[in-house]
Amino acid sequence: MATSLHRTLVRHIFAQHQTAMQKQIASYLFQHKTCPLPGVGTLSVTNSGAESDFTNKAFTAPKSALHFEQKETDATGLLNYLSATTGADKYEATEALSHFCDNLKQQIANQAGVSLNSIGSFSVDASGTINFIQEELPTAFEQPVFAERVVHPDAEHQILVGDKETTNTVMTELLAPKSATKDRWWIWAILLGIIGIAAIFIYFTLFNGTTAFGNAINYIHS
Repeated sequence: MATSLHRTLVRHIFAQHQTAMQKQIASYLFQHKTCPLPGVGTLSVTNSGAESDFTNKAFTAPKSALHFEQKETDATGLLNYLSATTGADKYEATEALSHFCDNLKQQIANQAGVSLNSIGSFSVDASGTINFIQEELPTAFEQPVFAERVVHPDAEHQILVGDKETTNTVMTELLAPKSATKDRWWIWAILLGIIGIAAIFIYFTLFNGTTAFGNAINYIHS
């Protein structure tokens, strides 16, 4: 008795409240990136990756695109999901999904457009082809993330020199000797000047302004 009552309640929820089934389908679609709709087709999700905007120091949010194809795919995963989230058994979930999809297909054929919340709208053209337009995501989900690159001076990181990639450590080692020599030439100039002045001072102090040749010449004349 309790089992029969439970099944009746589940059927009533799925049959009378299409919104409940729509939410389950949308949830399954965005979690598994694909969702079969038996007798109608298959919905799928593709995500574009986030893109870097160096000029504004930001990353754009990934964008989700929904697609629809009129082809049948295995619905086992969706049925298991419906059973797990609603407490229905496999037969009840299959019956409820079939009822929903049959009703959806009938509405698409008889109306200008049928919408599924959080997913998009379906319509059919003169040739009987079902067209799908996805629902735009709220702008709150597409806000960019602002980020500024932080470079730690003491940490090794990749840098681009011309068309070659190297590291800051390598470049520092290459430039350090040249920079030191260039920056300290004046120190060597001062040292050489001091040595020269000292040599002249010693020379005049020891020889009183005369050289060994001068003394030799004076000796010969004397």
